Amino acid sequence: MKSVIKWQTGMPKQSDFYLVTTTASEVRIRVWYDPHGDDPGWLNDGGNDEVIAWCKLSDIEPYKE
Repeated sequence: MKSVIKWQTGMPKQSDFYLVTTTASEVRIRVWYDPHGDDPGWLNDGGNDEVIAWCKLSDIEPYKE
């Protein structure tokens, strides 16, 4: 089965877990935090690289045989 990730850019609309691509050409899982529109942003996982594209984890279909 082939799975296609639909990358998006800009800012997510809700707090959640996301698969992200960073400026360091890495794929990571990060949390987007948006406390009611006040100072939204990616929670830092220790890296200094910026997120350039993202996909909500729950939008990725699990593996099926």
